[in-house]
Amino acid sequence: MNLEHLEFFLERKGYSLGFLEQSPDRRFVAWIILNKRKPNERLISILDPNEEPEFFREQELYRERPYQVQRIEYRRDEPISIEDDIDDDLLIRELHYFRDLTEVEEYVRDFGHTLAEIRWLPEINPP
Repeated sequence: MNLEHLEFFLERKGYSLGFLEQSPDRRFVAWIILNKRKPNERLISILDPNEEPEFFREQELYRERPYQVQRIEYRRDEPISIEDDIDDDLLIRELHYFRDLTEVEEYVRDFGHTLAEIRWLPEINPP
């Protein structure tokens, strides 16, 4: 998928897309999920920043770094598949925010992916 199409699906449609990593022995599964967060301008306009400082910090983060990448990793001693029920206690979750798709591309490249290869969520079946 080219960056223009990806931006359209993230910005205009609000879709999430991602990648799946699975070891050949199926003891390791990881998902990388990308979406674009937008500040809630309506709530920003009616709330007092002094009364809701955490909310305003979060909204400022979305304004400065709208691209959210969540990496979810699951490992266990016996083989697993993406269809298995995953125990939340064994998941490792990381959350990262980026300014633009170029930064996202650099991040996913460290895992051997490119944004051109990103998949729809039903194709990767995240938990």
